[in-house]
Amino acid sequence: MNEPNPRPGESPQLVSKYVARQYFGITDAASRSQAIRSCLLGSVAAWILTPPLFYLRFRQVGPLGWSTTCFFSIYLLLTAIGLYFGPRSEFHSPVYLRGDWADRIGAFWLVGCVFGPFLGWIVTSGVIPLTISTWRWLYWIRLLLAAVLPIVLALPLTRYVRGKAALIALPLLVAITFLPISSVMNVSLDLWEGPITRPVTPGAQLALFLRHTERIISA
Repeated sequence: MNEPNPRPGESPQLVSKYVARQYFGITDAASRSQAIRSCLLGSVAAWILTPPLFYLRFRQVGPLGWSTTCFFSIYLLLTAIGLYFGPRSEFHSPVYLRGDWADRIGAFWLVGCVFGPFLGWIVTSGVIPLTISTWRWLYWIRLLLAAVLPIVLALPLTRYVRGKAALIALPLLVAITFLPISSVMNVSLDLWEGPITRPVTPGAQLALFLRHTERIISA
C-alpha cells in the first residue's frame, strides 16, 4: 500500500496490480475470485433491479432507464474481465504507458462512451425546441457527442493493442465504442434524409416530421 502511484514508463502489469489492490482490495487469488464473482452477480442484478426502479419512479423505463441499466451492467462486466486477466500477464499489452497528451485523451474513452450519448440525448430531448432552424444543428451536436467523440477518444488506445492483448483489447475497444454509435443511427438517418411532410393526426394539418427518430419539427 505504500508503493507510489503508477507513473509513465511503468509496466502494464504493475499498473494492473496497483489498481486491483487499491480499488478492489485484491491481495490474493481468493479475494480476486470473490471480486470477480461479485461483479458478475452485480451485472445480472443491474438488469433485474434497474428497469423496475425506473418504472416505479417514472411509470416507464424509457431510453434513459435502459441506458443506465446497460451502463451498470457493462461496467461491472468489464471490471470482472479486467480482474480475471490481471494475473495473466501474457495477455497484457507489451507497450508501456507514456503519460503523454494522447494517454490523457484516451483516459476519457469510457467516460465519453457513457456521457457522450447522455449529453446528446439531453440536447435533443426538448431543452431547446426542435424547429426548422434548430433541428439540424441539434442533431449534429448529438451525433458528434455520441459517435465522433467516442471514436476520437478510442484512437489513442489503439497503440496498446499489441501481442496477445489484441485478442481481448481489440474486441472490447470496438464493441464498446460501437454502443454509443448505435444510439444515434436513427439520428444520422434523419440528417441524411431530412424531414418529410405528413399529418400529425388523421385529418390534421400537415407538419414536418423526422421519420426515423419520430420527432415533429415545430414551426
